[in-house]
Amino acid sequence: SLMPGKEKGTVTPASFEKVWKENPSSIMVVDVRDAKEFAAGTMKGAVNLPINDLEKKGNTLPKNKPVVFICGTGARSGEAYDMVKLLASDVQAYFIESEIKFGADGTYSIVEKK
Repeated sequence: SLMPGKEKGTVTPASFEKVWKENPSSIMVVDVRDAKEFAAGTMKGAVNLPINDLEKKGNTLPKNKPVVFICGTGARSGEAYDMVKLLASDVQAYFIESEIKFGADGTYSIVEKK
């Protein structure tokens, strides 16, 4: 299961990667970068919902499973978390506050902040 990180709303990268590998359908991963960035490479299985569209589409997020926001640094995903907490407080929202490098083939690496 997802383990909370130090900051409010975060999950530990290790717990995230374990759940995402072993039971990907149990969570929804939302890449909040823009469509061009998403097209260049994202986590295989993630859906794209750019931060600018989140206000309009936040209510389409599932309520029955955790939603984990990702971006390249944790800045936009943190913003997405705050926004969803205001707009749709019944969504189980989380974000990853780490640098994530995305490969064009759906691979990624999470670089934890020191």
